[in-house]
Amino acid sequence: MDSGPESYLLNIIVIIAILLLSVLFTLTEYALVRVRVSALKDMQEKKPFNKNVKRAIHMTENLTEYLSTAQVGITSTSLILGWIGEKTIADAIIQSHILPAAMANAVASVAAILIFTVIHAVFTDLVPKNIAIADPLPVLLFIVRPILFFHIVLYPLIWILDRSANWITHLLGYEVENEEDIYSQTEILSLSRLSANAGELDEEDLTFMRRAFDMNDKVAVDIMIDRTSMVAVDIDATIKNVVNLYWKTRYSRFPVIANNDKDKVIGYVYSYDLLRQERINKTSLISTIMRDIPAVQENAEVHGIMDVMVSRRTPIVIVVNEYGGTSGIITDKDIYEELFGVVREEFDDTNDDNIVDMGNNIYKVSGKVTLYDFERYFDTTLKETEESEAVTLTGLVLNKDSKFRANDEMTIANFKIKALDYENAYISEFEVTVLPVSEKTHHNELSEQN
Repeated sequence: MDSGPESYLLNIIVIIAILLLSVLFTLTEYALVRVRVSALKDMQEKKPFNKNVKRAIHMTENLTEYLSTAQVGITSTSLILGWIGEKTIADAIIQSHILPAAMANAVASVAAILIFTVIHAVFTDLVPKNIAIADPLPVLLFIVRPILFFHIVLYPLIWILDRSANWITHLLGYEVENEEDIYSQTEILSLSRLSANAGELDEEDLTFMRRAFDMNDKVAVDIMIDRTSMVAVDIDATIKNVVNLYWKTRYSRFPVIANNDKDKVIGYVYSYDLLRQERINKTSLISTIMRDIPAVQENAEVHGIMDVMVSRRTPIVIVVNEYGGTSGIITDKDIYEELFGVVREEFDDTNDDNIVDMGNNIYKVSGKVTLYDFERYFDTTLKETEESEAVTLTGLVLNKDSKFRANDEMTIANFKIKALDYENAYISEFEVTVLPVSEKTHHNELSEQN
């Protein structure tokens, strides 16, 4: 290669041109990955005749192809820059005669590589990457035309490289996934949290989203009112009897059972019907106003239960176990509260919380609290819940130790659990202490020794 002034000037022009191309491909790669398709479609609605917006949407819908274009461009320009740039800088150092002739070639080559590595990393990678990440939408709209041009020019090479990569990937036993905007629930919530922190999303909206995702994972047994807490009336009861019960409990609906057996739920009565019928004939039996009640299995998904309520036009269902016995009931209010939180009415007991914070990392926890709600409240995942078929905290504790009694203690993960009472083979309340991580191992050792 000629080392005259004209050659240096030509090399510098080529280097600058290749540097700019490398910047273009780097901007493309990061802008495509970071841009939100929803933002592009919002812009398309506002500017329906903007061709660059349409082109950008086309690129995001064919993300794999255009990322391949960017990657081929980055690799090609890097190789060309290394070939021309290192030689140009090394020749310039040698001909400057600032180094002794004996070591000029070796030192010049090393220095040229270091200098060009810094130039390449800073100007064609880090700086354009930061710009594209900071403002991907305008960057993508700015570069969309030249990238489409290079995509057309390089398409045969890209096609060959993609097919070769896919073939090798299949040989290694892996499936080829498209690089599309498909997010898991956790990723959606993380992105939503970032939006909330930036003021783009209300905290309440974020809470509703989290609860909606949580509800998707719940089944009937997670949200039902269990049979021991269920207030039912016998089919032979009179209107007057049940109205008196209504004024005492203020429940709007009562399951109707036969032979005073909660495993024989045959319908339900509604408070409005009761009060209306009381004015007509308070001594009549509730069978005259009883409504049908649908049944669902313990493992029925919550959204499926909602579908049953809507299709059957009923706000209450009975939950049955695999043997046909009654496990509990679910009302529409139970489902709404999964989304909107506990909604207390004027006559609700304000002291019926399943988990009460007593301070100093100590909590009073009902034995009926579901393991799902326990994990959600304490933001944890217990390995024991995966290994047990128990639904409630009492069930889990008694599964682990059937001889567990009042004042006994056990440690599960970083929770010290103490039974506050034991009656009729059931623990109704626990004291749960959240242990620091440093104490977790110590308490586990004590539990194992006991």
